Amino acid sequence: MNLLRRTSVIVFLTASLCLLVMLGVAICFVPKAELHIMLCGGHRPFLDTLFRYYTVVGEWVPYVVGILLLFYRAGWACFTLISVSLAGLIGQLIKYIVNAPRPIVWFAEHYPEVELPLVEGVKMNMHCSFPSGHTISFFAMFLALTFAISDKPCRFSAVLAFFFFLLASLGGYSRIYLSQHFALDVFAGIFIGILTTILLYKFSRRWQSTLFWRWHIPSKF
Repeated sequence: MNLLRRTSVIVFLTASLCLLVMLGVAICFVPKAELHIMLCGGHRPFLDTLFRYYTVVGEWVPYVVGILLLFYRAGWACFTLISVSLAGLIGQLIKYIVNAPRPIVWFAEHYPEVELPLVEGVKMNMHCSFPSGHTISFFAMFLALTFAISDKPCRFSAVLAFFFFLLASLGGYSRIYLSQHFALDVFAGIFIGILTTILLYKFSRRWQSTLFWRWHIPSKF
């Protein structure tokens, strides 16, 4: 069974595509500085605390999730860990090749009169802004989890897939809210995370007959 045809996977990918289209339109038609201030404005104590801690989910939670999946199905644990690691590696390579300045550096250079709303306790990064590595991890992990729940679907699979999309989107937005990334960085992170996971899935299905993938990748691929 091709899991790309499952309703839950279609829900996640359709919602992600809509988000990419909306972000893409905003990036094309709204000036970079104005768009960033628009998206990262409206700071509140509750949101500061929420995003300060939630944003780190993209750093270590995918690997915890991968380990926990071992108790559900070893193949999906392997798939999730490889997906997040591979997508992250691609993102890091692009980061160091492009070496784009982070918002705090870019605004200091182009709009020194603008004071970005920052969150106390958050260490601000200065370089390698494009793409957003955290966003890559969020979308790679939650799409992999959507594949996992689609393997043995239940009546709530589509709802759970949309919930996964919301969690991934929240992680991506946290990077803009904290002024660690621009909207373009998050856009690229969403694209890389999703594309890498889909390509890995297709590769896994193609090579499922080999000994390695037979033991490590879900049999229903």
